[in-house]
Amino acid sequence: MQLPTLECPYLPSVHPAADEIHEMTVKWAQAMGLARNPAHIEALRDSQVGHLLARIFPATADMIALQVAVDWTTLFCCLDDRLEQIHGAALVAAYLRSLLGVFRDGAHPQLIDPFSQGFSDLRERMLDLRVPNWIPRFSACVERLFDAFVDEARYRAAGVVPAFASHSKIRQITVGLHTGFLLSELTEHIFLPPDVLEHESVRALERSASTIVGLANDIYTVEKEMAKGEVNNTVLVLMHEDGLSFADALDRTVQLHNIEMREFSRLVTDLPSFDEDTDHQLRRYVEVLIAFISGHDDWARTTGRYNPRPGDGSAVR
Repeated sequence: MQLPTLECPYLPSVHPAADEIHEMTVKWAQAMGLARNPAHIEALRDSQVGHLLARIFPATADMIALQVAVDWTTLFCCLDDRLEQIHGAALVAAYLRSLLGVFRDGAHPQLIDPFSQGFSDLRERMLDLRVPNWIPRFSACVERLFDAFVDEARYRAAGVVPAFASHSKIRQITVGLHTGFLLSELTEHIFLPPDVLEHESVRALERSASTIVGLANDIYTVEKEMAKGEVNNTVLVLMHEDGLSFADALDRTVQLHNIEMREFSRLVTDLPSFDEDTDHQLRRYVEVLIAFISGHDDWARTTGRYNPRPGDGSAVR
């Protein structure tokens, strides 16, 4: 499939340490046991997860925090792939409950595996960064993500294509940006008051950015997901719900992406003013949201995760 051109008025930047942070996350994944054989290691290296985060946080000076963010994203991508291999929503839910306990509570894992080791390691490293109340707040976001993963697993196990309205709500969470937004506190030291973060204009921006990246992701991965029988993809949802051909559903998904991109730009323009310091922090936060959009689009066109080499299969297992 020729990747369609998606509207994006924002230009990406890349952190100068992109190669370094990516190689370090490959080594971390090996140490945790997430990549165990040469083929898996090479597929992870091809996926260029470090280069994605280098586009999201292109000017970060705190390299320790940046590496934590990169390793979290590597863990997220690997877990996303792993869950697709677990048959049954109940099993997915039980497994994710165990991982959440490891991360949120520091519990001993029910099953010692690479993912529980990864969550335990990241918990300790995040605590070392000494951001107030970090683990409870990040855990609440992870729990919401895990609940949405279980919702996807129900549709996958039943072989049922979700309705567009249901899929859109779930996908806006499972794309994983909400955890990424919180990582900006670690990497950029952006701290907004709770009432600003909960302001509807800010929430709308976060939802819009997540929707944009979710739609782009579904466009870029649809052929791979069709091949393995996945049902949780906007293109496939539109084909099923509206009786569209693949080409027409793809075109419609591109249109939805472009419409949402214009809405995001409008929301940026219409942000309210609070006070001088808060407005400065909010502008920095909006730059992070923009970087998620532009960085993901730029990264997706070259990554081995979306365009694996022939014979590689899924780029991150």
